[in-house]
Amino acid sequence: MPPQIPSHIFGMHDTGAEHLFAQAGKTGWVVITVKVSDASGDYTSLTNAGLGVIIRLNNGYEPDGTIPHSSQYDQFAQQCANFVAQSKGAKIWIIGNETNLASERPGGPEGQVITPDLYAQCFAKCRKAIKQVPGHADDWVVTAAPAPWNAQTTYPGNPAGDWVKYGQDLWNKCLALGQKPDAIALHTYSHGMDPALITSERRMDPPFDKYRSEFRAYRDYMAVIPAALKTVPVLITETQAANPDWWQNTNTGWIQAAYKEINDWNAVAANQPIQALVLFRWQTGEPKWSIQDKPALHGDFLAAMQNNYRVRMPQPVTTPPPQPQPQPPTQVPPSPEDPASVAALAAAKKLTWMPINTEGALYKFAQSKNLGYPQTDEFKFMIGNDEYVGQVYNLGIVYVKKDDWGNVKFVRKPEGM
Repeated sequence: MPPQIPSHIFGMHDTGAEHLFAQAGKTGWVVITVKVSDASGDYTSLTNAGLGVIIRLNNGYEPDGTIPHSSQYDQFAQQCANFVAQSKGAKIWIIGNETNLASERPGGPEGQVITPDLYAQCFAKCRKAIKQVPGHADDWVVTAAPAPWNAQTTYPGNPAGDWVKYGQDLWNKCLALGQKPDAIALHTYSHGMDPALITSERRMDPPFDKYRSEFRAYRDYMAVIPAALKTVPVLITETQAANPDWWQNTNTGWIQAAYKEINDWNAVAANQPIQALVLFRWQTGEPKWSIQDKPALHGDFLAAMQNNYRVRMPQPVTTPPPQPQPQPPTQVPPSPEDPASVAALAAAKKLTWMPINTEGALYKFAQSKNLGYPQTDEFKFMIGNDEYVGQVYNLGIVYVKKDDWGNVKFVRKPEGM
């Protein structure tokens, strides 16, 4: 049996805010982080309330590592499977957390670097072990969310520690090992509680100036999700107003703006939908993170939940029906000596013929979206230092960053074009 999916995208990290969901008359998500060596949990009271339960499975916390040393991956995978087998009411499992963050390494910041290759090895073992637990073959086993704006993890092919490339490499490595993630976890934040930061397009300083520096950092990750994962769920399992202000006991409308942003994203049919936006975090302890002790934030959350921001699940890829092939003409073709045929051939030879690459990524994408037939040859254009390839079709302009053929996109042609 697959996981229970709530009706709305609203979510809270930690238990304790269930009364707010009930007060708003909405169901949403709850994220709970656990250490796999601890006792398993009974989450049926949450699922009985219609909530979607997401459990983050950790090896431990600093300096133990969110996943263990690579020599212990088999043991960790078995611990994850044991926790799943002994738990009730949960069917969504995230393996580890922010693995590009130095403090999450086994052994602490100076410990073993969790490269995408190592993480994928760990994930593949954990996913296989969990899926083999009776009754859990349809569970979602989810990749860890990379830490945005964090360049601490470098490795061959990523000497700058690019956090977006880290996520892309991690997902591709999991696919290469034959353990396709059932969903993707992301984190995104803003630098302060001004609701205008939610839709800000401000960029990072060089060398990362192609990336967004505020809440819309999630869009940088969405842009590089591999084609094979474009139909899996995406769960934003942590979001908050972060440094320098962090959470304050004031209702600025930040929470309302954040949920509107994700709902607006989901309203665009061409976008891979995001099913959850989870506020970090309910429990008291670290004041800059806690929501429970800030009633003004409860009001902001309740106001957000007055909106009907429903979960939209991704649609499976469908193969377009085969197009009828043109039949050969039944009439007898004119003889080569026909003056009209000779003149037509001579005139055609003077034209610049447009090649149609029916095996190309742009053509296949355009056909899958029913955009018609090519009206131009492929053309090149630049965005900054990045080269793109485009092509005009009857109903839209298809484009893609060169060599990123799995992420083709399109824009509708304006009237009169």
